[in-house]
Amino acid sequence: MNVTPRKLQKLGASSLVVTLPHSWIEAHGLKAGDTVYVVDEGDRLRIAPAASNSSGTSYVFEAYKLVLPQLVSTALSCLYVNDINEAVLDLRGLGAEALQSLKETAMRLLGLEILEVEREKAVMKVVLDDSKTDPKHAIKGLGSAVSGIAELLRQAAEGAQVTEDRLQVAYNELFKYQHLIMRYVVGALGSGSVEPNLQGTVVGTALLGVVGNVLLDAVRMALRLGVRSKAVAELASQVRDLAPLVGALVAQPSVRRLHEIGVNFMALMSSSEGYIREGQSAQEAAIVAKLDDAIKTLSIVFMTILCGAVTGEEYLRPATG
Repeated sequence: MNVTPRKLQKLGASSLVVTLPHSWIEAHGLKAGDTVYVVDEGDRLRIAPAASNSSGTSYVFEAYKLVLPQLVSTALSCLYVNDINEAVLDLRGLGAEALQSLKETAMRLLGLEILEVEREKAVMKVVLDDSKTDPKHAIKGLGSAVSGIAELLRQAAEGAQVTEDRLQVAYNELFKYQHLIMRYVVGALGSGSVEPNLQGTVVGTALLGVVGNVLLDAVRMALRLGVRSKAVAELASQVRDLAPLVGALVAQPSVRRLHEIGVNFMALMSSSEGYIREGQSAQEAAIVAKLDDAIKTLSIVFMTILCGAVTGEEYLRPATG
């Protein structure tokens, strides 16, 4: 998550305006005159590009057949990923808990709104314009989200205060980018515009999400057990610095970057193995083991991109003669 301070500027007698970051405008392909939605979420505002490519198809989703409110929330993510942009959600018998769960999930999905229309019905509507969403930007965002979680672990290992609110924000960022990329992949498959590196995108996205969740578990464990550890802090710092590079590699595979990151990866694996061999308390060893799991998962992402590169035309060609 990138945070940039902006000053409010006066417009007319009573209005205030604020400029949007240029990188965000470029990532969504926006220009002057385009429509964006400003969503009031109480203590904050969320901005999403208006959708212009909707097929106009609307659905009714019989959510009550899932019985459990938690399953309804998960189903909402599935509808979002599978490019269902508008649906009436039939929540009969599920109560207010299901609606609240849906709203909480919607807040973690870019461009998704939930509106209560009747006592046991709601409408989901995606206001995201997929044609203006840059998947490379989203994949790099996922790498940055993982990096941010590793930084929280470093802080926790050094005794800094890490609140549950910060952990929830980190999880929401991870969730948002994962599902945005999955939505892109499904849309690409549906339209037949499959890129050569789509396999790497799918594997990389899934495993970066796993790394983020493993690191979140490690942060919570360090906070719960009160672990202070130089080894954990140093490993977390290395993962923090490497994760955005891996995310960039998934977004834009490059043999040159593979060489650069490969050196860093070997150093990180060596550090991890060294710390595992050292004598540690049981609590510290458990957190180091989680970090090692995260590092090994990152290495699978790296190997996926490497395999895609070495089987490409630059390295591999049919033998002649």
